[in-house]
Amino acid sequence: MRGRAPAFSHFKEENVALTKPKTLRFKVIKPIYETLTIRESLPDYPIRDRRISSSRDVYHLFQSLVQETKEHFIALHLNTKNRIICIDTVSVGSLSSSIVHPREVMKSVLLSSAAAIVLIHNHPSQDPTPSKEDMEITTRLKECCDLLGIRLLDHVVICEEEYVSFADRGIL
Repeated sequence: MRGRAPAFSHFKEENVALTKPKTLRFKVIKPIYETLTIRESLPDYPIRDRRISSSRDVYHLFQSLVQETKEHFIALHLNTKNRIICIDTVSVGSLSSSIVHPREVMKSVLLSSAAAIVLIHNHPSQDPTPSKEDMEITTRLKECCDLLGIRLLDHVVICEEEYVSFADRGIL
């Protein structure tokens, strides 16, 4: 151990801030956490604590995505009562695809302490039919969620006139 600092040496007393009674937040993690909160990162999106109870709720809340000319892939983080705690724009891609890495999705899910997630993305082509890639990433993320004890409630593909819900179709 000589000449090497312990892995958590930066979590010394001066790097710890008490924010609420019984709530300890590390200054090192705080900037990362703040980028994940709705208020800090996506002020134009729905307000915190909005309850999601159906794919139609998701469609109405994120219908503004139909105006985008590039594919946007979003992970909606929910608490145990299906209330929004975080909206993470995972990827902004091209006209017909976006690159999504499961580890990036799950990293933000874990940092936000989400109990469940809903995946959302738009199809600029206005054809809501899920692609082979949509099916594959949903399967991979479902496996990750199952392993971590997080519920993947739905994957909603949004277009101007309609949407497709994986849960409504029995795919999830």
